[in-house]
Amino acid sequence: MVLTGLFTVSLLNASRLYIAHGGPIVSVLFSLGRLFTLGLLCVAGAICLAAQAFTRSGPPAERTAPLPGWAKPPLAVLGSSWLGIGTGLLVQPGFWAGFVPLHTNRVDAQALGVWALALGVGVLGSLAEDDLARTRRALLSLPGTALALAVVLAARAPHVDLSSVPAWA
Repeated sequence: MVLTGLFTVSLLNASRLYIAHGGPIVSVLFSLGRLFTLGLLCVAGAICLAAQAFTRSGPPAERTAPLPGWAKPPLAVLGSSWLGIGTGLLVQPGFWAGFVPLHTNRVDAQALGVWALALGVGVLGSLAEDDLARTRRALLSLPGTALALAVVLAARAPHVDLSSVPAWA
């Protein structure tokens, strides 16, 4: 989902890349390499998905440990929030980028939207799966994602509007 989304965002905004209007050779080669790499990864992902669809894996494993009841409402709020923010950043990046505590252009806002949308789908998918044994690794990555975001905000502290609600959220 992330690869396809980022490749689509890159193609839709290709006129803003260095390969479209020129510039330093390193920047032109980097933007060309980015498109090429994302395209190859999308094709590889589609091949893997098709192979998985046509491969018999046997009956699904039994659900052994349902998610704790107390965790479901916060996960629903978190997943819905990420899904809504991601959709908003993709569809209306000019409006929703104002809620990002950093200055972002259209391409950055849409790329952030792809990541937020993927996180939302993943969290809501873990609710649909409702098995802690199957989703434990994915759910453990959520604090890691929050920590990575905190590191980025701390590294970019002079550019972050810390008085805004989105920065604290």
